[in-house]
Amino acid sequence: MVELGQWEKALAVAPGVSMKYWKKLMQRRADQLMAEDNDDAIPYCIATGDIKKLVTFFTGRGQLLEAALIAQVLESGGVGACEGNVCEELAEWYFQDGCSVLAACCHLAVDNVQLAMSSLIRGNELELAACVGIVLGEAANQSTVYCLELLARKYMTTPTWEVSADLLHMIPDNYILLAKLCAFYPGSADEINQLHERCGLPLSEECEALAEVAMSEGDLFSAVQFHLLSSEPEAALHIGIEHVKEQLTGSDWTVDSVQPILDLMSYIRTDRLIMAKLTEARSELLILCGYIGGLLAIRRQYSSIVPALYEYTSQLLKRREVCVPLKIEQLSVELDAWRACTQSNSNSPPSERQKEEFSPALVLCGADYVTGSNLPSHSDVQLSCFTGHRIQGPVFVLEDSKSAISHNDALMWAKVNPFSPLGTGVRINPF
Repeated sequence: MVELGQWEKALAVAPGVSMKYWKKLMQRRADQLMAEDNDDAIPYCIATGDIKKLVTFFTGRGQLLEAALIAQVLESGGVGACEGNVCEELAEWYFQDGCSVLAACCHLAVDNVQLAMSSLIRGNELELAACVGIVLGEAANQSTVYCLELLARKYMTTPTWEVSADLLHMIPDNYILLAKLCAFYPGSADEINQLHERCGLPLSEECEALAEVAMSEGDLFSAVQFHLLSSEPEAALHIGIEHVKEQLTGSDWTVDSVQPILDLMSYIRTDRLIMAKLTEARSELLILCGYIGGLLAIRRQYSSIVPALYEYTSQLLKRREVCVPLKIEQLSVELDAWRACTQSNSNSPPSERQKEEFSPALVLCGADYVTGSNLPSHSDVQLSCFTGHRIQGPVFVLEDSKSAISHNDALMWAKVNPFSPLGTGVRINPF
């Protein structure tokens, strides 16, 4: 009867042989129907208790909600591997669709706090992420700190400087972060000193002497920091840039050894950085930040902006008179090597080594997708200055009020290179 395709009759008489034979026949019928992508397989799997096969069936068809529901029934009373895997797939589907909040909910449903926070931060739901992180407490500490840093950057503008300071005060070990805030603050001398006092930092008049002391003690990072806080922050660039260039001429430097001081220098006040007398220093700072930003983008798998960062750095090297230990040919070779490595598997998830190396790794690795990323463009068509293609989803307009990039690209760019893609020396703030 089975060979004739009369499955119902065969199953009706199969218990007469044995229940074991009947179950085996039911499983064969379920497999056949699944191979045909037929929904009739569902009751057969339920009847035989083969729920895992049913979860696989739904997952393979992209019916992740149904798969998650079945997995929860299967593993009621605790979170099992099956439910966790399905929820992770469902969360990724939501995230790629620009629904980061729903993605976070899926991760929280299986107690995956790190991935939940990652979804919110990479979706730029920073206020919500901060609230969730504070409620979750220790389990989300690292992600919460990173989120508060990004929020503080968001509010480093008039009239919300005090909000930025309040956010940074919520972070333990916040001295350097507060110093960056004060260094970037563009107020009058009295207003700057008031902010210094609010943040527990020395007055700007005292900082130059402190910088000299730090330099004499061999503490270059502190020297740069105090110079930035002084009334003559230009000195910080000369000291810091020379140090970075010296590092890059060696063979044992790493991104982590030069990025912190570059990030610190990037907080020099914009009105000072764009001064004509700082043209060379500004150009060198932009080039170095662009190059290290490109390496950070590779590390964090921000694939869509890696070519743009390398092109940005190359163009600055071509157009500006600078003396940095970088060559356009070197950048071209590195970019080609990266493309060769990623071409065959461009959407691979973060490796285990990446997850171990970068903290909080799951927050830092992987592209950003804000709400509405997959929505079509409206009638006011904007072309990305990175790719020349039409931007899908939210648009971020740069400081010239003409050039535009996608909001996703703007967020990733700002996380690895604080300066605008236009090379003006203006910081980018898409948060």
